[in-house]
Amino acid sequence: MKSLINNSYIGALIGVIVPIITIYIAYWLKSTGEVSISQFVDGVQYLEIYVKMITVSVYFSNVVCFFLFIKLDWLKAARGVLLATIIYTFTILIMVGA
Repeated sequence: MKSLINNSYIGALIGVIVPIITIYIAYWLKSTGEVSISQFVDGVQYLEIYVKMITVSVYFSNVVCFFLFIKLDWLKAARGVLLATIIYTFTILIMVGA
């Protein structure tokens, strides 16, 4: 039986959502409850590390998802994750160039 996740659209959706969850996990691990999420975002913007943070979260989480999908033989979902990674890459390049 084929998996419902083995779909390019679902893979792209996973590739877009998982880096956002990764950034939230970084916030959760870094803060001890005394920093709100808006203060965390302000600190990231003040230190100008938002591009680095986005890059690390995208590439780390999407590489894990990509290789997991390859291992499970969900090649269409892996293709979707790759597409989301490419879209994030162009977005990051635009942010760096601006």
